[in-house]
Amino acid sequence: MINIYPKPICKQAQAYYYEYLCSQPQERISTEIFAHIDKCHFCRAGVNRLKIVLAESEKHTVESAGQTNSTIATNLRLHFAYIGVSVTCGTVRPFLPSLADPALEIGLSTPITVHLEKCQQCANDLKTIRQLNLNHKQLHRLSQLFADESAVDAQTCAKARNAIDSAGAIDFKGISTKTLQHLSLCPDCRKRLYNEREARSKNIPQNIKRSPIPCDAICAADIFDYVVPYGINPDRDRYAMFRKSLTSHLINCPICLDKMQKLHDAVYSILERQDSGIVTRFNLGGVSARDSIVSNPDDAYEGQPIEVQVFDKSNESDTIESGNPGHKQVEAAIEGLKPKQRPSIICIRPFIKPAAVASALILIGILLFINSPVTKAAYLGHIYEALKHIKNVYLTTFVPEKATPAQQIWISQELNIKMFKTETQCVLWDIKGKSKKSRDLTIGAIKIKELNNDTLAKVGETMNVPWGLLPFSNICALPKDAKWQKVTDGNIDTNIANTEVYDLVWIDNGLNGSPIHRRWRGYIDIETTLPKKIEWWEKLAEDEEYELTTVINVTYPLTSEIQAVIEDAGF
Repeated sequence: MINIYPKPICKQAQAYYYEYLCSQPQERISTEIFAHIDKCHFCRAGVNRLKIVLAESEKHTVESAGQTNSTIATNLRLHFAYIGVSVTCGTVRPFLPSLADPALEIGLSTPITVHLEKCQQCANDLKTIRQLNLNHKQLHRLSQLFADESAVDAQTCAKARNAIDSAGAIDFKGISTKTLQHLSLCPDCRKRLYNEREARSKNIPQNIKRSPIPCDAICAADIFDYVVPYGINPDRDRYAMFRKSLTSHLINCPICLDKMQKLHDAVYSILERQDSGIVTRFNLGGVSARDSIVSNPDDAYEGQPIEVQVFDKSNESDTIESGNPGHKQVEAAIEGLKPKQRPSIICIRPFIKPAAVASALILIGILLFINSPVTKAAYLGHIYEALKHIKNVYLTTFVPEKATPAQQIWISQELNIKMFKTETQCVLWDIKGKSKKSRDLTIGAIKIKELNNDTLAKVGETMNVPWGLLPFSNICALPKDAKWQKVTDGNIDTNIANTEVYDLVWIDNGLNGSPIHRRWRGYIDIETTLPKKIEWWEKLAEDEEYELTTVINVTYPLTSEIQAVIEDAGF
């Protein structure tokens, strides 16, 4: 095993990278640790990597698929920080809100998702959060709440108690962010606020005039900020005035106040819940001898480069059953809170918990993301990674039963060009020259067209890795049902030297909604992990045989070689 900590003190110092970066040594870091980080090249490198993680986590709302993938990648870094580490319910809890976001769904096995598979209690908590249908900011704050370990002191409690009447009346004006945060974190003050709402509901006059807002239109996301005010800053709320009609209705409506109490029960039951006793450990490449005695490998991961250990430290088996009393109580609490379906774009920035982020630095820059459920796709991750370092590619496309190529494509990121050639024409897209040049191969005539910025941007996107060599733009986009497997028999071209053959299979939906079974077969260079040949197969029914639709031969020419091809084409 590689010792990733050059010195024993490095492992201890790692937990304080965040405080060091924030220049807060006087609060938690000893003078010895601070001085060590200052001088240690290993720890300074860790601090620099932490800067990158924090920068990525603070990006603005995701507005494109590319940004979504970046956010997913950041979340995955945090997930994989727990490789080889015992994962408990407390470990998983801060990850639940981001996992509840369908836009950031993770389709692979990680140390966190493996625990969810093995722990019914955590799986139920995730289900509860999903049913609330919170927006991205609310989910982000909920992650921070679940990750917060702030100490509760008597002085802050005294200030918070003075604000409970106003908070119960949903009037946050004049209440500091710190106080609202305390009302979310302190069990005693939380209970006082709960009781304040309960008393308010019972004392509402029967004949009070209420706003015309229909109660059934008010969902959990509408009342979440008033029930869980963690991270709310009333002084910067530019939209408070527009919510006066809603807040006026809430504090005078026993039905909606009851909704708030149910939401309180649902959220804080998760926060306060004790660990189920299920502990999981996700290992790459097997487990150590030290753990072999207690190891309980799961057959579901057989043949994959991971091993999952499950330890049940609970005293009573019913603590992890789906029907345990705690979760029945939560299910009752969220009844009536399920919102109506309404379109929304949910984008999460990953939570930042200093200790968790610091531990994530172990693997940043080392780990290649792998796909599940067949996590042998670690090799697929190597292919994506290898292609990132390629600047030029030449693709020769064939269709079955034709010896001549249907199309030839040259792509050069060095030259910023993409050129197509068929039997009848040759087309050169020149990003740098902002032009499209077409040559009719039958008469030799050349046409030149200037390109606008929108067209140039679209062409530029098609020149990015993986250039269509792989069926998905990145490994995070693979479907859940995708399987990656090495091929040892079948219709294999054995004339390609130094290659191994792999299949990626998945089910797609056709235009009419009917399933299409697809197979991508790659002949992969053993040394470079680059594709030398690609085959695309498909079938319409499970019991049919796959049919070959396309074959692509792949080479990686020098820039000078592509320049020569362009000149030979007459451009």
